Amino acid sequence: MSNNIDNVVSLADICEVLQGRNVDKKKTNDQGEGLPIVVGASDIVQGRFVPKRWCKEKINNPVFSEEGDILISVVGSLGKMGVNADGPAVLSKHVCALRPKQGVSRQYLMAVISRLLLDAIPDTADDVVLGFQNKVDVDVLKKIRFTLPALFIQEWLVSRLTSIATMILAYKGKQEDFLSCDGIISVIEQERKEQRAHMRELSEKLGKIADMLENLPPDSDTLQMIADTRSAYSRLLKIQ
Repeated sequence: MSNNIDNVVSLADICEVLQGRNVDKKKTNDQGEGLPIVVGASDIVQGRFVPKRWCKEKINNPVFSEEGDILISVVGSLGKMGVNADGPAVLSKHVCALRPKQGVSRQYLMAVISRLLLDAIPDTADDVVLGFQNKVDVDVLKKIRFTLPALFIQEWLVSRLTSIATMILAYKGKQEDFLSCDGIISVIEQERKEQRAHMRELSEKLGKIADMLENLPPDSDTLQMIADTRSAYSRLLKIQ
């Protein structure tokens, strides 16, 4: 990797992007027999892979996630991310595995992609209607471009963002919440739930504003305002 701070790369340049195919549910079990399957967003819990289905039968040409892969949901709840910390698992079509190459911080990549993913999804009328039920084109995902500074700068940025986030959460949490990993994750999850509720409230208001604007004379300015409002409404719905 280049040490140039202005090094602009595509996702496919700096990591493998893997996607499997869906496994027939009749071949799976919930008793932990065989290999775990990354079925979808529901298998990503508090930032890590928590399998619910396994398969011990033969699968034709399976695609595997490995320990250390970043898992990202690309169907349904878009952009939900976690890390495979357990080892080989069969990938479905609903989740991609990102396997960073040397010189790429996993934490930096997760922070960048979680935001840029929203910009990779086109704003269309269908997106507005479907809300969270969207799908990311993996070829588009691979072409997402962003700045990749030297590794030590990536790690410095992550540490600074973590420090800021911790200070913000500390104002809302109790001291005992920060004495264990589970306590910290619990506080972050609660903050995330509150943010989602706020975003949904905002999206409802934007939807109402767009409906009101449609009652005005359809001149170019009004149509542009309607388009902008619908676009903002769509993006708020996509935020997980």
